[in-house]
Amino acid sequence: MDFFDSHCHLPPHGRHEKTAGQILKDAADAGVVGCVAIGTSICENENVLRIVKEHQNVYAAIGIYPHEDKDVALADLRQCLSAQIASCSKVVAIGECGIDVSEKENGRQIQDQINLFEMQIELAMKYHLPIIIHNRNGDNEVLALMKKYASQGLRGVAHCFSQSWEYAQQLLQCGLYISFSGMITYKARKGILETVRNAPIDRILIETDSPDLPPEGFRGQVNEPKNVFVIAQKIAYVRGMLLDDIAQKTYENAKTLFRIH
Repeated sequence: MDFFDSHCHLPPHGRHEKTAGQILKDAADAGVVGCVAIGTSICENENVLRIVKEHQNVYAAIGIYPHEDKDVALADLRQCLSAQIASCSKVVAIGECGIDVSEKENGRQIQDQINLFEMQIELAMKYHLPIIIHNRNGDNEVLALMKKYASQGLRGVAHCFSQSWEYAQQLLQCGLYISFSGMITYKARKGILETVRNAPIDRILIETDSPDLPPEGFRGQVNEPKNVFVIAQKIAYVRGMLLDDIAQKTYENAKTLFRIH
């Protein structure tokens, strides 16, 4: 049974205690045949690019998170991202990027976040890459930009989806994929299950968002790509499908979105 983790953060990001090599070996032993390693800043993008060049079945997404690289001009960020895309054939997406309205101190103001997000959308379209969308309390802003660019051929995925089925339908109408994380296993997040149940099977992905959001049964631990099977199990249960079918379909969907052969 083959699983694909469509969104993970690898060392030195976050609370990982293992090396990237150890984490990826453990994932492979658990049936994870590939993953997309996510960048969130110019510096972290470089780490991601190094990792994907060293490991065969790992692909890169490079981007600027809403509150990262705040002191760098937008034009300079665009130039840096363009150079990073050109430096590696395994860059399969731009992100994660988007909107993050939170209590984070000294973060970007909302209009600056929108400008940063739109720059990366335009870059994704220029290079014919999908966008990986981060959305915390930014439903209106994200949807407005998706509607603006959907008719121009924008592709992408709503990472770590946590909103309502009504909102999911609007994103699906824009041509986006929906990605589910360990949150769908949390009792407090039962509202997401309507989308798990109803989203078109050819438009869903699975992810760990490791090292964060460990699924139920792994709470309190550092999350890893090897745990992505738990998300697939939950989807299979909710939809009344075989785990093997969910694994296969989400793998095929990831290959289609990220144009992985």
